[in-house]
Amino acid sequence: MKVLKANGKWVEFDESKARTSILRTGVDDAEASSVLKVLKSRMKSGMSTKEVYAIIHQELKKVSVCFSCRYSLRDALQKLGPAGYKFEKYVASILRAHKYDAYVPDQDLEGSCVDHEVDVIAEKDGRKIFIEAKFRNNNRNYVNLKDTMATWSRFLDLVDGAAVGKCVHFDECWIVTNARFSDRARTFGVCKGIHMIGWSFPPERSFQKMVDIVSLYPVTVLDSITQKELEALSHQRLMLCKEVVEVDSVDLAQRLDVSNSRATELIGQCVTVIEGGSKSKKKRTGR
Repeated sequence: MKVLKANGKWVEFDESKARTSILRTGVDDAEASSVLKVLKSRMKSGMSTKEVYAIIHQELKKVSVCFSCRYSLRDALQKLGPAGYKFEKYVASILRAHKYDAYVPDQDLEGSCVDHEVDVIAEKDGRKIFIEAKFRNNNRNYVNLKDTMATWSRFLDLVDGAAVGKCVHFDECWIVTNARFSDRARTFGVCKGIHMIGWSFPPERSFQKMVDIVSLYPVTVLDSITQKELEALSHQRLMLCKEVVEVDSVDLAQRLDVSNSRATELIGQCVTVIEGGSKSKKKRTGR
């Protein structure tokens, strides 16, 4: 059966990929099979992948709000931009959770020819990393060849600048994105030795997997979150579920101007999402 992708292309429905995306949320094999059974019973020829996604999301919600929230991670990431939370900060947070010393610099760095805005600087094992964080608010948008070549050019100018004492020396060049890379962008990046991390690339350490492993989910994964609450959370710099659970419910209620019961509910949902991620990690690693 063929389904229509967001980019307008028709592809054959791949049950194994659907199962993998469902299992990523932390459900067990039996629950995943149950969701797939409902999906297949409701599927019709000519459906869009968006409609397929909606059915899976609805069925996962019946199992647990945790699983449905985690399934909607990609959409949640796209809401970080309008919410006022910089994607660069989120990338730095993920890298810190992976034991990197990472931060968003507050000033441009001087290259050999011109100054450059650097999104994230990270360091681990004595190697300093120049990182461009490419945020895309549409699933159909890619990081293309032009983007990748521009990143490589900036990196080289900074390397040349470091050689004459104008800035710090970088050992590696990375591109991290919540989107996908075009084929040509990926080919060029791999050829030049750029460490490229996209939504599903590389398979063993994609952006999606990096978030799952450390359970660093944005509050935008919560289905019940309102725009007003989201704006208040952004203003309070509480854009990660892990940050919300560290706040007392009474304090959170005052910060967001909501009832104590609503604050308790939001904290509880964040706890559920995080614990679901931890269970999923243990399941994958066999611990």
